[in-house]
Amino acid sequence: MRHVPTESDSAVELRVRLRKSAAKRLAAVNAGRPKKAVRDYATDSDIRAWTSDLFRLDGRGVINVWAPFSMVAVVTIAWTPIVMHFFDADSETCSALSNAEGAFRLQLTALSFLLVFRLNRAATRHWEARQLCGWMMIHCRDLAMSSVAAHASAPGDFSAETRDRLCEVAVGFPVAFMLHVWGPAQSARRADLFESMCYNIFDAPTMELLSSAAHRPLAMVEHAQAVLASQFLSGSARDNVAMAQLYASLLHSAKGLGQPLGGCERIQGTPLPYAFVVHLRSFLLLVLCGIPVVYACDWRWATIPLSLLVAFGLLGIEAASVECERPFSPTPTKNDHDVEKFCGVLSREVTEMLERAAASTASAEPQGSPRD
Repeated sequence: MRHVPTESDSAVELRVRLRKSAAKRLAAVNAGRPKKAVRDYATDSDIRAWTSDLFRLDGRGVINVWAPFSMVAVVTIAWTPIVMHFFDADSETCSALSNAEGAFRLQLTALSFLLVFRLNRAATRHWEARQLCGWMMIHCRDLAMSSVAAHASAPGDFSAETRDRLCEVAVGFPVAFMLHVWGPAQSARRADLFESMCYNIFDAPTMELLSSAAHRPLAMVEHAQAVLASQFLSGSARDNVAMAQLYASLLHSAKGLGQPLGGCERIQGTPLPYAFVVHLRSFLLLVLCGIPVVYACDWRWATIPLSLLVAFGLLGIEAASVECERPFSPTPTKNDHDVEKFCGVLSREVTEMLERAAASTASAEPQGSPRD
């Protein structure tokens, strides 16, 4: 059963709500990432990883190339016995195939360049997506830090309500971002996920507005700008130079969330040119099927394992490219960016910011003075 925040929920200070709901929210955030899809950079680079990863197939994307690999295997297993039983190494057929070896090597060289380019573009997209996620975190942190500092310095000019609502955006935006870049899905299902992952963050009207939005990250940026406009573009704040500078800074952070969002939308939604991918795959399959035909007279029975080894290596590059070029997924592997971790990091950081601000305010109050 979904939890709908009530007025009593929203009346509790945000730092308290975040702390109390953290376990439930983050459990919902991390529910979709299996343990085998979590990367540990310390253990992934040690000597044990070399031996354990050598025999692992999950995360390599080999499921994407089983069909062409099977075709190469069929050609290899069918052709090699024919050569062994009907053609001698000195036969006219083997001599003709040997003469064609030079041209075949040229094809392999051209294919290698195409595969390197393909993998390079996929790796570039993967790294660019990680950079954009970093910018998302920077803008969320700036939005929260600036609002917390503004209220602590000038509580009369910058209200606690505005601070909390901007901090809510800083915590909730990574969740909306993650669900959005996962790609299209049933809207009701994603709305339920959003509400469970943002449990007890927003008040009921705001949660209803955001969960029903078709583009939740954009709706959240609009919400942040509306909060800022309500705080700064009315009353005496319009004539305050310091407040005007603060407004410009916070607005820049809020609007800046759209840049990583748009960049990741582009990466997720723009595949490599169709003509390039189709030609590469056709060329790759023809060359791999040609390897046993051209080299069977020389390699003899070793043609089968050697051809399959070459096919696994080259098709593995294509599979790795497919895995890396779209680095966000609702069914993640180790190749997909851990946006779930970013959600948890920002939730903890914003909670600690608010708690430090509350502790600082409490310590600065005279002994025995009433507290808010």
